[in-house]
Amino acid sequence: MSEEPRALHPDDSRWLDQAGKLLANLGFNLVEADPTRANDATHLLVAIRPAPTLAHFDPERAEYWATEGGRGRQRTIDRETRVPIASDYAWGHMGLVDRLNVRNEFLSFGGSLRCQATADGTVLIDFASHAPILRWSGHSQAADPIASEVGAFFARLKVPIDFVPGTETLIASAAPSTLYCAFVQSVRERLAQARTLRDANRWLADWSARESQRLQANAPDHWNGGAELRKQLAAVEAIARE
Repeated sequence: MSEEPRALHPDDSRWLDQAGKLLANLGFNLVEADPTRANDATHLLVAIRPAPTLAHFDPERAEYWATEGGRGRQRTIDRETRVPIASDYAWGHMGLVDRLNVRNEFLSFGGSLRCQATADGTVLIDFASHAPILRWSGHSQAADPIASEVGAFFARLKVPIDFVPGTETLIASAAPSTLYCAFVQSVRERLAQARTLRDANRWLADWSARESQRLQANAPDHWNGGAELRKQLAAVEAIARE
C-alpha cells in the first residue's frame, strides 16, 4: 500500500485538491489504473456534500468492509463520520447510497482508504487499490464484464469462512494484488477443465490468458502468492467437506 497512487498525490492537501477537481461535477468517479504501469492504482473517489446538488448521483453514505481482529466488519462513512481517516479496507462489496436509498455498487479486492473534509464541509473519500475495483450494479453505471465472475469468486471464499476457523484471517492477510491473482488463476483453471464452458465464454478465456501473462510479468511475487493462497484454501475446503 506504500506505492504512490496514480493521479493523486500522497500529501494530504494535494490529494484533497486533486480529488475535489475530479469530483467537481460528480458524486463519485472511478479512476482506473493504467495496466501498463506495474505500480499504478485504481481509485474510487466519492464526494458526500453538505446538501444534494440534484445535478447528478449524490451519495449520502459509503459502505465498505474492514478487517478487525481477523474478522470482516461492515463500515459506513457519512456526513457524521469523524475525519480524517487513513486506514485499509477489506475485500468484498462496496456501496454508495443516496438520500432515496438508490445505490451504486462495486467489488474490490481491498486496498487503502483516506477520507477528509473540505472547507465547505464536503467529505471526500479515496478508496485506492493496486487490484481492480469493479462496477457491479447501480443507478449511474453499467456492470463491468468480469464483475459477475468476481462476485462468484467472493461467494466461494465465504463458504469455508463459515466452517473452518482461521480462514477469514488467512484471506484477510493476503495483499489485494495477491487475492486478485488468485481470482485470475481460478478463472483460468475452471475454463481449462471444461472445454464446453471455455468455448461458451471465449471472451473470458481470452481475457484471463492476457491478464495471466501481464500479472506473471509485472507482479510475479503476487502471482506466486496467489497460487500459494489457493493451495491453502483448497486444504481448508477439504476440511470443510469432512
